[in-house]
Amino acid sequence: MTVYKPAHSPNWHYDFRFKGKRFCGSTGCPGKREAESYERRMRHAAANPANERQTITLDEACGLYAEHAGELPSWPTIEYMTAALVKGIGAKRLLSEISQRELERYFAKRRAGRSNASVNREMENARAIWHRAKKARYETGEMPDWKALRLSVPTAPPRELSAEEQDRLFDRIAPDAYDAVMFALVSGWRRAEVVGLRWSDLNLQQGEARTKIKGGNTVVRPLNAALVALIANQPKVGPFVFTYVCRKSRGKRREGMRYPLTATALRARFNEAREGIEGFRFHDLRHTAATRILRATGNLAATAKALRHTNLKTTMRYAHVLDDDVRAALDAGNSRTIPAPAKRGRAKG
Repeated sequence: MTVYKPAHSPNWHYDFRFKGKRFCGSTGCPGKREAESYERRMRHAAANPANERQTITLDEACGLYAEHAGELPSWPTIEYMTAALVKGIGAKRLLSEISQRELERYFAKRRAGRSNASVNREMENARAIWHRAKKARYETGEMPDWKALRLSVPTAPPRELSAEEQDRLFDRIAPDAYDAVMFALVSGWRRAEVVGLRWSDLNLQQGEARTKIKGGNTVVRPLNAALVALIANQPKVGPFVFTYVCRKSRGKRREGMRYPLTATALRARFNEAREGIEGFRFHDLRHTAATRILRATGNLAATAKALRHTNLKTTMRYAHVLDDDVRAALDAGNSRTIPAPAKRGRAKG
């Protein structure tokens, strides 16, 4: 083997010649055994160039996926999950050498302070990275068993914000996040859709907004009077509708100045305000909006359209709010079936 560890380098390197051509570089592996495995792969690739797909590191695969996902409304969240994956496993690791067990250990650590559903979303993001690299004809090795990595998520009705909790939340929310959070509650839009709303997306005279939704599609969405009023209340200090006041100078941002609202800034302000409201997340504002729309209208199709659900099965999660209608229907259907107690008579002894 021709692996060695240079001074001041955390990783082993390889250096060999094949048919007069030199192959050398970092293995990206801090352990000698892993480095030797990497070097064997490089020798095999050198000997079989026509039959070997090009290798790709985790960092490169994430960059490849970013070319596709960078325009999605959920990109800030994807970027955060991707950065955590690279940091947790190693930027220079080859996709083909990352084992199932290594992914199991990584996602087990990610469970600290996160729900199973949140960790599952990170797994889906990793799965998309692997499949994008495979589709681009890179060597990914044996595809991880993503289904085996998924964590169980107990089914429960979506969390709804009560009137008392709503008062508490908005009494404590920072002024520069109040309108954005209220917009999310009234509209049912996802956080990325609220943060990404631009002035150029709006036609306030028509009461409409053009937005990119989950999946990358652009749709025209109606705005009611309450949403138009929230938008009209925003200072125009840039291309984005919702902004925040910087609390601490950092990089190019200066304390006291307004900047486009980011997912990080919104998350921090929301987390401050929701303290004491048990088990309530920002996404539950969307659940609350859906529940209230369905309760007020009784119309699953209208609720699905308001939330931009592509599958009515997703909207059926909120069907529990129609239980009162079901009870009324049961009463109406059985009013003549079951006689009143006085007419049934006494049982014979």
